[in-house]
Amino acid sequence: MIYTYDGTFFGFLSAVFDAWHIGLDHVEDIKIMGSTFLFGEERNVYTDEKKAQRILTALQTKCGGKTCHVLYYAFLAEQPDRGMKLLRYIRQAFHLKDEFLSHLSDEEIWEVRKWAQKTGNERHKLLGLIRFQELSGGMLYSRINPTCCVVPVMAPHFVRRLPGEEWVIHDIRRHMGIWYEGGVLSIIEIPRPLQQIDVSDEEAAFTALWKKYYQTIAIGERSNEGLRRRFMPKKYWPYIVEMRNEKK
Repeated sequence: MIYTYDGTFFGFLSAVFDAWHIGLDHVEDIKIMGSTFLFGEERNVYTDEKKAQRILTALQTKCGGKTCHVLYYAFLAEQPDRGMKLLRYIRQAFHLKDEFLSHLSDEEIWEVRKWAQKTGNERHKLLGLIRFQELSGGMLYSRINPTCCVVPVMAPHFVRRLPGEEWVIHDIRRHMGIWYEGGVLSIIEIPRPLQQIDVSDEEAAFTALWKKYYQTIAIGERSNEGLRRRFMPKKYWPYIVEMRNEKK
């Protein structure tokens, strides 16, 4: 049986819940809806928050919160073969319980933990590299193109930093964003890329000033391109104000 879900984390856990109660031995794969299958019976599973919460609550109770954290971050790494490996991760966690976090000999469990680390590393980098621009209406807007789906796990940081502002972090790769206004955080769909951003007059002036400041403080004799690229990878340059005119 091939289980399909809507691509969300809770959708995946809903598929895991159904597969578990019918019997894991018959599970061939867990895939996002719309995937093409040549063989195998397909079963669409729709997101059920109660089912997903039961899986997470049981994992946290039996294995600890870190197990849930690793599972979620590994899911956000969006590896193409994540379905079955994450299912086996959950199965092993329930089997080993308290000993699970110290059980590193299983190659697939170790791989899942590396996926989670990849998401965590990119989140950490982007928290320091993200740049907001003030639009003409006063909203703060940032556009990024991350490898992992890090926008949901970046949002709490900016809720704390910018509690009184309206802002959007736009993931152009996934055509989605996080919108915050009036204390409410929402995931929104942004189906078309914004070709032009209407920034405020103050933002345009500040952007020019910031670029000039960045160029002025640079000391040519101390230039270290290797170090700069480690802290500020080139793939992020198009979305960083001070780097947009740099050659790739």
